[in-house]
Amino acid sequence: MKFALTEYFIKRPTLFWSLMAALLIAGVLSFVQMPKLEDPAIGVKQAMVVIVYPGATAHEVELQVAQVMEDELRTIPNVKKISSECTKGMAQITVEFQETVLMTAIEQHFDQLRRKVSGAVNKLPQGCYEPIVIDDMMDVYGMFYALTSDGYEYPEMYKYAKMIRRELLGVKGVKRINIYGNRDEVINITLSKEKIARNGIIPTQIMSVLQDATKTVDAGNYQDGDQKIQLRITNRSQSVEDVKNLIVQTLDGKQMRIGDIAEVERTYKDPQENGFFVDGEQALAICISMENDAIVPDVGKAVEAKLKEIMPNVPVGMDMEKIFFQPDKVDEAISSFMVNLVESVLIVIIALIFTMGLRSGLIIGIGLILTIAGSFPILLMCGTTLQRISLGAFIIAMGMLVDNAIVIIDGILVDRTRGLGPKVYLYRICKATAMPLLGATLIAASAFLNVFLSKDTAGEYARDLFLVLCVSLLVSWILALTQVPMFTKYILPLHVRKVGYEEQIGKMQQAVRKIIIKLINYKKLTIGISVVVLIASFLGMTKIKNLFFPDFSYKQFVIEYFTPYQTNPEQVKLDLLEMSKLVKENPNVERVAASMGSAPAAIA
Repeated sequence: MKFALTEYFIKRPTLFWSLMAALLIAGVLSFVQMPKLEDPAIGVKQAMVVIVYPGATAHEVELQVAQVMEDELRTIPNVKKISSECTKGMAQITVEFQETVLMTAIEQHFDQLRRKVSGAVNKLPQGCYEPIVIDDMMDVYGMFYALTSDGYEYPEMYKYAKMIRRELLGVKGVKRINIYGNRDEVINITLSKEKIARNGIIPTQIMSVLQDATKTVDAGNYQDGDQKIQLRITNRSQSVEDVKNLIVQTLDGKQMRIGDIAEVERTYKDPQENGFFVDGEQALAICISMENDAIVPDVGKAVEAKLKEIMPNVPVGMDMEKIFFQPDKVDEAISSFMVNLVESVLIVIIALIFTMGLRSGLIIGIGLILTIAGSFPILLMCGTTLQRISLGAFIIAMGMLVDNAIVIIDGILVDRTRGLGPKVYLYRICKATAMPLLGATLIAASAFLNVFLSKDTAGEYARDLFLVLCVSLLVSWILALTQVPMFTKYILPLHVRKVGYEEQIGKMQQAVRKIIIKLINYKKLTIGISVVVLIASFLGMTKIKNLFFPDFSYKQFVIEYFTPYQTNPEQVKLDLLEMSKLVKENPNVERVAASMGSAPAAIA
């Protein structure tokens, strides 16, 4: 009796070859369109609440602000840990959710967090600023540039950094761009005790004048017939001279300029609390994050092309240097996968040529390529991305994807040598082994089902391992029952000379047969050696390093430098520049980037 699926396609060769061509085309197009990342997209299940309480000590901030907010936040479900860092005038409260909270539900928890924070505002002491909720900590910045300059100050650098950010945000696939390392400008007003005492002026008068001169005022409107014209005040203080010319009225009615009683100058905020340096020189960090479904190499190429358009509009002396560029890493991973794919196919073909013959090896090798191509469209529909886990799953599956095809082709070869005709040997093995092979395929795929069903971060990270193996193994089963018999019909001769059993087996099979007979004759010794090898294997497993995330092969390393909270920021800056200088003296070091205050962003 013939197997229906095999018979259906063998009787319709035009349909079969059309489907094979469509399978290859769909596989290539799906491979091109699939999002390509370095690692699977997983969320950082954390949020931060920042509360500013001016003038309060760290102890007062802890008692009056942090504890009040923590008590309110503990009522949020699925909270794993709440930690607070209280400093002079500010509290930073970090809320970490449990690993069982998946990315699809994390936004709901963030909404609950915002509502709880809003509800706790009335319980905070008077003088506290509105709490700030930072819930975009999950963004990973895969492209990290440094805007360096020769002879330019921070205002000019920041001006062009904002221009670059504005242009790059228009690139498809770019999600967010952060600029880090800018040093804010301030206008310092230094009062002279003698002058303000002599003229009867108190500092609060000057503060009131400054507030009135810088705030936005609704100037109303003017009715002109049937038109209402809005009025605006355009003479807000914007420069040092404007501040100097502000008028302060003394208690006895005299009017004086602020510049006559105080020293006014524009300078940088001192001390510098945040900074970014490349090879010891001031720079600005421009960090770019991408959409979760972006094709990272394509986004990288688009960003590079856009920068080539932008940089001619930037003054000579400013330059963009790559600090970290994830698209290159993804390109390397994809290229490595393609090399491994070609090597795997060649190894399979060569191995099968020596064991089953040239034509049989070619049939199975072509089937392996078709299996991988047929897997891509299904994986694309399942939302799978190409990254470290999915590509690794394909490499793991390479050895299993040919198992079904080997069983079918071996059965066909055996039936041919027995003298059976093509109407029998093309179908008999398919009917006899279709269901057992399907069972074995499902068992192999179900070995990774626990990873897919795991409702935590590990399952979220490695879920594609099951999807790739399950889809590719099922596709290999279908192709083994259709592609192998069809290719056999056209590639192998239809009839061969009938031979006896001894002629059917080759020298390798005879050698294996002799070894098995020897092992059976010495049962106790064989079982004893097997037990020893099993025990040695278990002992060897205890020596294997347990590591969920593999070590990165980046040609970079990070040095974290911490100092006590009371340390002068200028001393921290000097220490960073000194360390950068020492590291740069190593001839193998290409570049040293140093960040002061915090990391510019979460780098992939």
